[in-house]
Amino acid sequence: MRLSFKDILIKCLDDPLYFINRFTGLLRGTFYILYYGLFSRNVKIGFPFMVNAKVTIAGPGRVIIGKNCAVFENVFRGLSIATFSRNAAVVIGNGCALGGITIRCYTRVEIGDRTMTAVSLIQDYFIDPDKVVPREGHHIPKPEPIVLGKNVWLGADSLVLGGSMIGNDSVLSAGSCTIGGTYRDYGLIMGNPAHKSLPIDKLLKLKRGI
Repeated sequence: MRLSFKDILIKCLDDPLYFINRFTGLLRGTFYILYYGLFSRNVKIGFPFMVNAKVTIAGPGRVIIGKNCAVFENVFRGLSIATFSRNAAVVIGNGCALGGITIRCYTRVEIGDRTMTAVSLIQDYFIDPDKVVPREGHHIPKPEPIVLGKNVWLGADSLVLGGSMIGNDSVLSAGSCTIGGTYRDYGLIMGNPAHKSLPIDKLLKLKRGI
């Protein structure tokens, strides 16, 4: 749950270390906004942007990060985004908490508002189709867009691969992998590869009945 300004102010007064962490994170985030705003026309980051770990954005494609996003330190530090074509686009919504995530995009990756990630990988292609000529009789999978709905939670070591469409309020459990497919809203997605999502409301009813 995102804290209100009043709650943050009270917490800063009660805990000076929390204030220092928030202040330095805001400074680092503002630096990245200014840096990419000055030196990369294809990158746009909304303010405020809280950063407590390294942010790396590279490639010829377009990258948009919404307002009130935060980058947290994790096992694999920070946020890494790479685009591999001029038509590529990575669009991250407002209020996302991004920790240790890597995004590799050839076509399009959309992440909805308030999404939260642990160490995870989002990648819409396996092989660059412009640089590899398949042998006779072999097929190279084409890059396919990825869409994550609002309020999605990506668990640790999860993978979201090309063609995956994940519904709002969904959870991708730790170590799971989606390879294409459409997953319903408010579902728990498990497995490698994951085949379908389980309705979270039914799981909660089962838990109450135990």
